Amino acid sequence: MRTITLLFLILGLGLTANGQSNPNEMNECGIFYPNAFSPNRDNTNDEFRVIIQNDCSPITYHLRIFDRYGRLVFESIDPNESWDGEYNGRQVKEGVYLWQLQANYNVPSGSESVRLDERGSLVLMR
Repeated sequence: MRTITLLFLILGLGLTANGQSNPNEMNECGIFYPNAFSPNRDNTNDEFRVIIQNDCSPITYHLRIFDRYGRLVFESIDPNESWDGEYNGRQVKEGVYLWQLQANYNVPSGSESVRLDERGSLVLMR
């Protein structure tokens, strides 16, 4: 088994994160994190959602999205829920937002569950 260690440094917030994952299990789940979306109601890329393929079933799921000041603007424990670019019923500004996903998944091959602790950024465009 090959292990990949990821190190992210997010400037401006002073956050760092370390994580490990098995790339074969990650690929088996087909988890995809879009890096941009445009919630302008044109029915194209209007919502940010984590895309999970290949019948991977979540055991636990916790997605959080933060603005550039570190304020939590979206949170969900439902993998079917998406973010529409609003916070407290109002559209947020265009810009870069940070996301964090902590989850455990059962993989189709029936091996042990996969634990994810991933972070990234996304661009909101209007």
